[in-house]
Amino acid sequence: MHMGKMVQTVVGFAVASGMTAVTAAQAPLDSSKVLDTLVACQAIRADDARLACLDEATTRILAARKSGELLALDRGKVIEQKRRSFGLADAGSNPLGGGEADRLTRVTEINTTVTSVQPAGYARFALQLANGTVWQTIEPLTLAPRPGTAIGIKQSGFGGFKATMKGERPILVKRQR
Repeated sequence: MHMGKMVQTVVGFAVASGMTAVTAAQAPLDSSKVLDTLVACQAIRADDARLACLDEATTRILAARKSGELLALDRGKVIEQKRRSFGLADAGSNPLGGGEADRLTRVTEINTTVTSVQPAGYARFALQLANGTVWQTIEPLTLAPRPGTAIGIKQSGFGGFKATMKGERPILVKRQR
């Protein structure tokens, strides 16, 4: 929701229900709405009332963070965690509850380099990557990839993953760890 519309909605609700914004900030809140009180406070014109509202909202936010009801996440750290879990069975879950937050931090591809290669039988290989992950080729390769080779892994259809390395056709791979 656009921030301006959110201000209008929260303030409109407070006015329509006969509450002042300060009273709205003091009412029990759903933890997902805790930050919305700051928006409502910002719309108050009178300095004293706005300050009182902001103080109350800040107290509620601190209490919600302390109790664990409100969690502040760094987008960069969320994306990095999703990169580390890319390809694992439970990586497809929506840790942020789905919706816009998960869409904005979705990881569908990683690009890194091969650090070591171990034979896995029948012209297949276990590839240790620079990001610490291990992937196994599902399709046989004519030659073993060399350490230092750039590799890109993307999600493919039906939950699979395709790896692309210089000099090779795209091949199916699965995450080992």
